[in-house]
Amino acid sequence: MKGMLPALSVLFAVLAAAVPWGLPAHATFILSLLAVTMVFCWRIIPGTTLPAYLAMLFGLLGDLLGGGPLGFWALMMLIGVTAGGYAGPFTDGRDLKRLWIVWSIAAFLIAGLSWLLASLYFLRWIDWWPMAFGACASVLLFPVVLHGVLWIRRGRLLPERTALYRRWT
Repeated sequence: MKGMLPALSVLFAVLAAAVPWGLPAHATFILSLLAVTMVFCWRIIPGTTLPAYLAMLFGLLGDLLGGGPLGFWALMMLIGVTAGGYAGPFTDGRDLKRLWIVWSIAAFLIAGLSWLLASLYFLRWIDWWPMAFGACASVLLFPVVLHGVLWIRRGRLLPERTALYRRWT
């Protein structure tokens, strides 16, 4: 069951992002980008398995449920899973500040690429504000998502405070 937890949690996040929550127009990008944040967080934790092809399939599911261009969120998920794969060895997987910086860079690159691809798809310059707002929200919520992923992995409601970010096991 522990091997399925990353996949099930990301699947739940993708399904939750597809629900019409009635968010304002500038906040529509947040939920989908939080699913990408979750993929990133699962990849940085040693001992967890979330293959890139599975992240891509979750992105395709998000594209199908959201009605957007096919492959858009699949590409964003692939970028997130790749950044998570590189961030683990770069930061030793334990330093929250470095992980936060790496995610910040990845989130704004994803937002910029999303804006560019969406502008190319619609053949006009679209508003960049929803993507920037989503990137800022995902950067601010990164510790919350990481704490949630660690909680899912441990299966305990109250993990030891000293071992929350310094040691994954």
